[in-house]
Order: sequence, then structure tokens, then C-alpha cells
Amino acid sequence: MNIWLCPVKPRSWRIIKKEKVFGVPRQASKTIRDLRTEDLLVFHVLKPINGIVAVCKVASEVYEDGQNIWGKDRYPLRMKIEFIQGLLRDENNPVPLSYFFGKTANNEFQIEPYLKNVWITKVAKEQYERFVNAFRNVEEEKNKSRQYRVRDKSHA
Repeated sequence: MNIWLCPVKPRSWRIIKKEKVFGVPRQASKTIRDLRTEDLLVFHVLKPINGIVAVCKVASEVYEDGQNIWGKDRYPLRMKIEFIQGLLRDENNPVPLSYFFGKTANNEFQIEPYLKNVWITKVAKEQYERFVNAFRNVEEEKNKSRQYRVRDKSHA
């Protein structure tokens, strides 16, 4: 199993989420050839969201499709995806990309310029594991915060 970082624009993310399909242009055909079912895709939505919103499993082989979901002849190399429960975030609360690289603060961490014109790139398993742990820790902290607020309201 391989893990891939997929930087996408906000409009593309909405389409991916709705259609459960990820696509890339023909220029990415060499890279996309290495994708296999069961590989994982980590979706980083670019500015203004600027964070990781989901981890998905590749659910089909790569196929070519001219259906006009992104625009005429855009991203014809496609694969079906499945969202992994517990690893989907609201776009208003993404996990900062810095967590993917083992940093817990987002101060001065700039990687987005390097992702320009990158459709998909392989990442190390260690990076993915670090990110998933951070992703779950952020969720746990958020849930604890909600519990405290609910308790405070019940004692008021």
C-alpha cells in the first residue's frame, strides 16, 4: 500500500467529495500509473482552506473518463474513492499541513508554493502515521472541549 498527498483547489474538493472520484490531467499519467486499489489518498485543500480535510482509500483501478464533472476534458484520468471513517474533516476546520510533517504549530510553515502544479505525490508511511495520530489527537481535544462546554452549561 502506498500513501499519496493530493493537493486540490476548494472547487475540486467539493466535486471530489460529492462524486467520490479523484481525477488528474494526462500530464500526471506517469505518476498515476503507480496507484493501486487500497492505496490511500490524503487530500490537502489549497487556499483559502489550506489544510488536510480527508484520507480516502482508492476503490478502483485508474480509468479514463471524459464526463464533464470538472469542466471539458479536465482530469480525465480518474479513480473511485472511499472515505475512511474518522478521517474526514469539515472544510472550516482542516488539519494544518504542518501536522503531516510532525510539527504541531503552524507558525511560518509554508509548503503550499511547492505544491503548485503538483496533482499527486507519494509520501512516506511515517509521515502518514504521524499525521493520522495528530488528526485523531486534534479530534479528541475537540471532543473534550465540547464535553466541558456541555458540563459547564448544565451546571449554570
